Amino acid sequence: MSSPAEIIGAAPPPEDVTPNFVNPDSIAYRIIIVAVFFPVLTLVFLGIRLWAASFILKRWRFDDFWIILAFIFALANSIVCMIQTRYGLGDDIWNVPLDDFSMFMKIGMIAGPLTYNLATLFIKVSILSFYLRFTIDRGCKIAVYVVMFVAVGYTIPNAFLSLYVCRPMQKYWTPMLEGTCVNINAAFHTANALNVATDFAILLLPIWLLKPLRAPFMKKLGIMLILMTGGFVCGVSTMRMVTALIGIFNANITRHYVANLSWCLVEMYVGIICACLPCLRSFVRQYFPNLFVFDEAFEQRLSSFRISIPLTRVRPAAEPSCSQPEGTVVAHSSHLHTKPSKDSEFHGSASQHSETTLHSQEPK
Repeated sequence: MSSPAEIIGAAPPPEDVTPNFVNPDSIAYRIIIVAVFFPVLTLVFLGIRLWAASFILKRWRFDDFWIILAFIFALANSIVCMIQTRYGLGDDIWNVPLDDFSMFMKIGMIAGPLTYNLATLFIKVSILSFYLRFTIDRGCKIAVYVVMFVAVGYTIPNAFLSLYVCRPMQKYWTPMLEGTCVNINAAFHTANALNVATDFAILLLPIWLLKPLRAPFMKKLGIMLILMTGGFVCGVSTMRMVTALIGIFNANITRHYVANLSWCLVEMYVGIICACLPCLRSFVRQYFPNLFVFDEAFEQRLSSFRISIPLTRVRPAAEPSCSQPEGTVVAHSSHLHTKPSKDSEFHGSASQHSETTLHSQEPK
């Protein structure tokens, strides 16, 4: 084992500072706390979502599988960050041996982008797949697929950034090697900008998806806010981008990366939690029916109906009688004709007719 005097640091220390390779001051504990706490918290929400899908709704959908994949890659990214603390993450760069720094950069370039980008991709795909349940409008579907296409278009190249960022690849973590590298900062900041843009698109899409819904404004607003929870992560992704921009010229990479990587972890896990929130409603309704009390009409529009297209005209109906089945409402013009269903889901619709009826359908 080399003595401290024989160890070469990753960078020269500031003036009047002596490198400490034995017991350096470190803030690695901060990212370890984030990397452990948030997976445990997220697992609670994910577990409730999957429990509801398995035992209450008794049906899994594609967005459930996507969110599981997102959690797996997010958890892998947590492990990567904790491994990096073994190679200098959290220490001042002049206190990190050159060999450890090379390993820190190697792990950060290969495993870090791969796990982070795939996790964020699957989070976005899960939320967008969830949105597709709520519309059959062609324009809305195209908008959802465009956002999904953009997300795939920038996350996949960034996930495999290590394959083309430098020639030879080893030059990224061994700067002394001869070779060339692309403008890495430009690639990162372009990906960050697209990430924030798609997060805001996901946040705002429910406004368009629910525009055709015929319902009182406050009830439509409530449904919209529930669906928009999937996009609330845009605040965290914006904060992460700002943190990355602030630290771009900070040469003390191993120390300031703690903040960057911590925000990456928070972004992934908050994204998974936000993606799970709209799906937790059936669990709350089943086991805590009095936790949130809404009026019956709001509950029906939110989760008790599947509204089908095309809409059909309704012939003028007679006055309701006491013999009509409970839960059936018949009305003229734009009123709804509905029959509650236990676990069907709201799909949304639009019509150009002045006299319409919206029929619920039992799930097949």
